[in-house]
Amino acid sequence: MKEFKTAKIFAEESPELYKVWKDYSDHYLFEDRGIKGKQFSSISLGDKEKVINKLFAEEVARRSKVSLSDYDNNDTMHYSINPMVKAFADAIYDKMIDMIIPDVMNTSVSLISEVVNVDWGDSAKFDLENNALYNVSKAGFRQRNAMFQRLENQTVTVVPDNYEVSTQCTLFEVLTGRKMIAKETMKAALSIQAEIANGAWSAFDTACSASTVPSALKVTNYTQPTAVTLADTVTAWNQGRKAVFAGTPLALNNILPSNANYRYTLDDAMVRLGYIPNFMTYDVLPTPNFADYTSTTYGLKLPNNKIYVVSPASDKVIKIAMGQSLTITSGIFENANLSQTITTTKAWGVVAVTNSIAGVITTSV
Repeated sequence: MKEFKTAKIFAEESPELYKVWKDYSDHYLFEDRGIKGKQFSSISLGDKEKVINKLFAEEVARRSKVSLSDYDNNDTMHYSINPMVKAFADAIYDKMIDMIIPDVMNTSVSLISEVVNVDWGDSAKFDLENNALYNVSKAGFRQRNAMFQRLENQTVTVVPDNYEVSTQCTLFEVLTGRKMIAKETMKAALSIQAEIANGAWSAFDTACSASTVPSALKVTNYTQPTAVTLADTVTAWNQGRKAVFAGTPLALNNILPSNANYRYTLDDAMVRLGYIPNFMTYDVLPTPNFADYTSTTYGLKLPNNKIYVVSPASDKVIKIAMGQSLTITSGIFENANLSQTITTTKAWGVVAVTNSIAGVITTSV
């Protein structure tokens, strides 16, 4: 997923805030979510949050051209309800969300989905290349040509639906250090990510398990021959793009050699990881599970009894169109309890449409 154009402009216009916020988000994803491969400074997250609060306040003042010192005795309350100050604070908050959304989304849906960013109110167009090959005909030596063929591509339009998340965190609290804008922004981004990932994986599982899917792509109960045959099938019909076995670590625990005499040593990958990272030339990729927030019994979203077989290099099964963020802050005394609310609007659409194939193995566990 590429970053939004507005995020690139934000990096040019607010380089200091961009740099520290990027460093913070990478640090947070590594420390709080266990995402590997992130690079960040050794400063603590708490200290970075204070720096981001300071840079955020400076950036609001610079863009709004309204300084806190313009208000008698640095009157933060009246400063924070200035319409220009509020408007630019909301705009910067939106850019901070959109800036880290690509990294956050890649941690959960990159294996199965293609994400396209669109402007506010726009739709996304996905061009699906025809995945078929031309028929080769046997012809006589005196035959000029075979049957003419033409493989047309297909275009799919995804119109995002609008979603909102409303919170109570006032600009006054941020400017006075009572709230950390970094924490609030990260929480908003992760909330959006969780909702989109939930829809993407639901659509993916439905597409793989639908009754219309050929039986050759649906295997019940794991056996080595059927699993390898399914991986071979997905690879071959995706024009040779190598398939992988993907699923939760518990589901991948079922991928084992059929030889009953196989023995594991203490330093074996099966003992260290709980699954075999490579099986019969095919990679085995664990997918992180996440909370199913529609559950009332602490359910998990990804099933532990399904192993998905996909080709990461082929056309992704799920297409996601994502719009820019738009935050609207209420007036300080608009609500009955005199609180101030922040509503962040984000539009996205999730569909299962592809020119490639994928398969699923349903295990007994």
